[in-house]
Amino acid sequence: MKKKAILSFCMAAGLAVSFVIPVYGSTGPGQKENPIPNGITKEQWDKLNDQTIEFDELSDLVRYFNPGIQNTTDTIYDSLDNQRYIQNEMKRYIMDLNDEADELKDSGAANTANGMEQYMILSQTVKSMKASAEKMGRSLDYMDRSNSSVQSNITQAVKSNTYYANQVMISYNNTLANRNTLIKAAELSNAALETQKISVKQGISTETDVLSAQKEVQSAQNSLLKLDQTIDSLRNSLCLMTGYSKDKTPLIGNLPAIDPGAISAISLEADTAKAIGNNYNLLSERHTDSNHSTTGINNKKARVSEGEQNVAITMQSYYQALLQEKNAYEAACTSFEKAVLEKEKADRSYQIGILSKIGYIQAQLSYLKAESAKLNAYGSLYQAYDTYQWAVNGVIMK
Repeated sequence: MKKKAILSFCMAAGLAVSFVIPVYGSTGPGQKENPIPNGITKEQWDKLNDQTIEFDELSDLVRYFNPGIQNTTDTIYDSLDNQRYIQNEMKRYIMDLNDEADELKDSGAANTANGMEQYMILSQTVKSMKASAEKMGRSLDYMDRSNSSVQSNITQAVKSNTYYANQVMISYNNTLANRNTLIKAAELSNAALETQKISVKQGISTETDVLSAQKEVQSAQNSLLKLDQTIDSLRNSLCLMTGYSKDKTPLIGNLPAIDPGAISAISLEADTAKAIGNNYNLLSERHTDSNHSTTGINNKKARVSEGEQNVAITMQSYYQALLQEKNAYEAACTSFEKAVLEKEKADRSYQIGILSKIGYIQAQLSYLKAESAKLNAYGSLYQAYDTYQWAVNGVIMK
């Protein structure tokens, strides 16, 4: 009888369950060796691998290329594969043991005391292993379901990482919007410095005025350098979150346009109900064991009720912030429209020679400041809108 084989198999099964070698995810976007995942069309996959990071692609880029998500996903799926292997091996051993039991019975050996003992051991082992295999099969079937805890944890991790990727991309666009203004400010300070140098020669200005202008130039250059460093840092963070390697320099797209009617169509009451139903912390709390005691049940109800109230308060706060940012953006748009008219006036004046170079650069700088203010206001509006929508879908980050 295969008592040693059965023992060896059980030990191997235990080791396989407890020891899983993590396998890191696939390389970043644009690598030929990346297979197309299930549920993704070739067109969608090609778009994800086109070396351009678009805002509406962040969720899929995080899902399929983020190193942390890939490592976690691969580790989970490797563990499931190990368990499937164990289940298949158990089924094979059950068949072998059944064959041995049948052989004992068919040969008449089970009619003896020793043979009957072996037959009973084999039968009990088959029964026990079959129950374990069936239980494991049910568990694996559940974990394959889209609403299983395993899939839910992966989905939650993807959503959390996508939320942060969204924030980084919004910050990147906001920061980038200020660059042209600083470039023009540096140009203006350089022009002012040249004017001061000429004035010194003419006896109008002093060397102190020149030194002051040089400090302005240095300050403008330092501001631009710091801004570029911030832009690079945000770009690198976004590339890391979406799986791009350090040697890749993908293009980063602009923020999507918000449907003008989307904000006015918001129903805070309906969205709050959705947010309470979708919130991951509340879902986890609702599934927490109450120990089936009166105290435990009451404590659980109190925690859920408090959590629901907190979500409602947060939604109200997010909604008010969204309305404030909407008003701020509309005001920035009005200011920008005025700046456009002023710039057009300055363009004409400079062309006919009634506006100095410094005056023209100042007019350009005013225009760029208004443009940056508008772009930043839109970035803040989009951030508020995005944060509100994430909360509706169950993700509230502190």
